[in-house]
Amino acid sequence: MAMTEDDYREGLRDLLPPGPAFDPELQADWAQLLASLAPELARVDQALDGLQLEMNPATVSALLTDWEDYLGLPDACTVPGSQTLAQRRQAVLDKLTASGAPQVAYYRRLAAQAGVTVTIEEFRPARVGPTVTGDFLYGSGWSWAWLASAPLDAYGTPEAAAMECRLRLEAPEYTDVEIGFGRAELEGIAANIDQFFHAVHYVMPAAVAGLGD
Repeated sequence: MAMTEDDYREGLRDLLPPGPAFDPELQADWAQLLASLAPELARVDQALDGLQLEMNPATVSALLTDWEDYLGLPDACTVPGSQTLAQRRQAVLDKLTASGAPQVAYYRRLAAQAGVTVTIEEFRPARVGPTVTGDFLYGSGWSWAWLASAPLDAYGTPEAAAMECRLRLEAPEYTDVEIGFGRAELEGIAANIDQFFHAVHYVMPAAVAGLGD
């Protein structure tokens, strides 16, 4: 804890030689000298306490720009001037703690940091044995592709734009990243269509035949 002006004033007074010649209550010059030194010493003491905060990226303020320069921030996915102080600190922390490994969990975490929850699907080329009836027949190039699916309500939002930029920026250069929105809604529609055609082709004819009997 930093010492106050009063602490330094009393400390400096205790360092003076004894006697009336150095008594600040009797000598105005000494009183003025102590009064001028104490505030500056207290300011330096407080600055030293603040320097400890600057060493931690979670509490940095004055040296935040230095942290950003070291880490290459803000990057191409950040609009200049759009981040608050807290967001800039968090970006520094995210960059320092990022594993950088090309793993699904890493890219899901990147999307979450942008404010969007995604599911990631990887693909494999069709092979005799693992591929069964109904599977898509992916070619050899699909082994380097992956799909990040986000909710439909995220489409067109700043968070979605940041997410897409971040995934494409961080993805390995040899991969092909695709971004999709509304997969859950599409699967729901497809399921309803399947039920409808099932009813038209099977349930309804059977019901009509039953009426004829």
